[in-house]
Amino acid sequence: MEPGHDNAPTSGPSQRAVFPPSPRPRAPEHELRDRAKAAKLRAKAARARVKANRLQDRSRYLFQKATTMERRADELDGIVRTPVPESINP
Repeated sequence: MEPGHDNAPTSGPSQRAVFPPSPRPRAPEHELRDRAKAAKLRAKAARARVKANRLQDRSRYLFQKATTMERRADELDGIVRTPVPESINP
């Protein structure tokens, strides 16, 4: 046996973990722009969330109003109905 053959590299996968290259550090003006964009997106998200909550409240109110009107109309017509379960949306 020759001593040089024991340490020969194999063609199989390497044992080291391969990590993607780290991103280059951004210049300060880019960081400020990114933070400004993030703040703008957060503000938009907050406005959208407020609008969605308001629409949900309005939807619940209108559903209750419609149910009350139907119940009153049924009373005036003398119709007796079994109660209908409320919508799935709480």
